[in-house]
Amino acid sequence: MTEKKKEEQEKRTGGRGPADFAEQIRRANESNPFMLHNHIRAVSLTETQAAVEAEVEPDSLNAMGSVHGGLMFVMAEVAAGLVTRNNGRRYVTLDSSFRFIKGSNSAKILLAEAAITKRGRTVCFARASVREPGSGILLAEGDFTFYCLDAS
Repeated sequence: MTEKKKEEQEKRTGGRGPADFAEQIRRANESNPFMLHNHIRAVSLTETQAAVEAEVEPDSLNAMGSVHGGLMFVMAEVAAGLVTRNNGRRYVTLDSSFRFIKGSNSAKILLAEAAITKRGRTVCFARASVREPGSGILLAEGDFTFYCLDAS
């Protein structure tokens, strides 16, 4: 890698790389009480993407016995927030738009994946989807806007 490419990558990632991403995953999985309460765990993180899984438990279901839409939304927002914060800055959710595509009443695990669509100085945009990992069936998707608290 040329020196110029190294400098560009350093600027994009804030000096963060695979080892730091692994540490961010570990911290999220061990110290985020909301994720723990909802049976969500981070499974991957890169410069531009993140994924989380949730174990579907009895308290994850709605009154009809299907996975609660709130769990799908939370999974998508957590994945989007994880990839947004991967540069070491602090962000809060500013806005979201979420669509429920299909219900699930048989999945034991759900997978949410998120990717950065644009990162600005003060605002970051991400898109996320929730799927049944075995079949790949799309259950829900959404767009999230985050505001950077550390913007200068």
